[in-house]
Amino acid sequence: MKMNLSQKISVTLLFVVTHLGFYGSIAFAVEKAQAVSSGNIAKSRGTRAADDYEGRAGGPIYEYGKGLQIGPAHFIPNIDYKYAWDNNVFYDENGRKSDYINRLRTGLTGELPLGGGQHVISASYDTFTEWFARYGSQDHTDHIVGLGAKLNFVPFSLSLDDRFLRTVGRSGTEFTARVPRDENTVHGLLEIPFAAFFIESEASYLSQDYLNSSESAFIHNDLDVFQRIGIDISGNNQFLAEYGYKNLNYTKNKDRNGDANQFMLGLRGNWTERISYQAWGGAQYRIYDTSSLPDFNGFVMRAAVQYSISDASTLTLRGNRLPQESTFDGQSFYVGNQAELDWKQQIAERIFFHTRESLNYNEYSRITVLNNTERTRRDYVWQTGVGLEYFMPNNLVSFTLDYRFNARESNTALLGYDAQEITAGVRASF
Repeated sequence: MKMNLSQKISVTLLFVVTHLGFYGSIAFAVEKAQAVSSGNIAKSRGTRAADDYEGRAGGPIYEYGKGLQIGPAHFIPNIDYKYAWDNNVFYDENGRKSDYINRLRTGLTGELPLGGGQHVISASYDTFTEWFARYGSQDHTDHIVGLGAKLNFVPFSLSLDDRFLRTVGRSGTEFTARVPRDENTVHGLLEIPFAAFFIESEASYLSQDYLNSSESAFIHNDLDVFQRIGIDISGNNQFLAEYGYKNLNYTKNKDRNGDANQFMLGLRGNWTERISYQAWGGAQYRIYDTSSLPDFNGFVMRAAVQYSISDASTLTLRGNRLPQESTFDGQSFYVGNQAELDWKQQIAERIFFHTRESLNYNEYSRITVLNNTERTRRDYVWQTGVGLEYFMPNNLVSFTLDYRFNARESNTALLGYDAQEITAGVRASF
């Protein structure tokens, strides 16, 4: 089904009206590729309604005292500087080129609590700049602008966000060169808890604009709508069900248009006081309008387990399997399989250790012809890294030291690489 912007707006308005009639309210939210922890993993993205919601509904959700207060508003500035050595600046398979890089992140977030902290509206602006000692062609500045609102009513909670990103960042999965693009996502989440179950409505609208004419065929807009329910099955565990719809609309390459329907079942909860989890499994049916493009009809999943080993140590394991839109050789998509492990450990009063390991296996949708070879592209992408952070006694300033190794091994020639990076830096947040 092809949908232009006006049709997307109509569908969205219909979704709003329908849920206004049934729930009394609606929100829009983004569906990301992997679970993201926010404290206890059982309360993370996709299942935010908590067992104690009715006891805290309508109460303050804002913590006063952080940042700088000017009148009723709070402002939170932050700055992060790093000096890095990278042994493969261009992610080349052969002929690595190293460089020394200065990196600077700056940001300012403004928050206005309303109703004694019951509701919060916010705005933010962040920049990320890199200066290269040898290869000035890689110098760049990325910009991020955000707007948001969190509304906490007695019968429901509602969050709305708008995030604009102008970047040339490399994903490491497909983008190894710097590709300038704009990404804007409008999203939100409506949560309605009841005595033994909850309902969530989620939707998003992503607009991705490539700024070079050579990538204009990949300019697209995605509309996602999700509906979830969760039912208590025992003390701290819930059974979950989800339906999701996605519409893909490529403005300059209509052959890439398509739709997807996704059905998933899941569980979330706590095994012990220190172990929380959520796991989803199901199927997605991703159909492209052009019959010559391969479709995806298969298994999808996402899961996360968080183990609080002690008050000073946390271990988190995540995994997911989802199809992703591709920019390689006219492919419609690749199936991404990811596993990720994070460990954070306090090793002294003010010193923290952290490590992160991730492995991706990406399989593309069809055979491609490249370098006189016909094959279906398959990639292994992995990353490992360790770091230390020391906090000053005021807890506002910290010093960091990190090492990272990342690589891609592909069965397609000239697409593999490996890179190492060492960074030292200082950050401050008020």
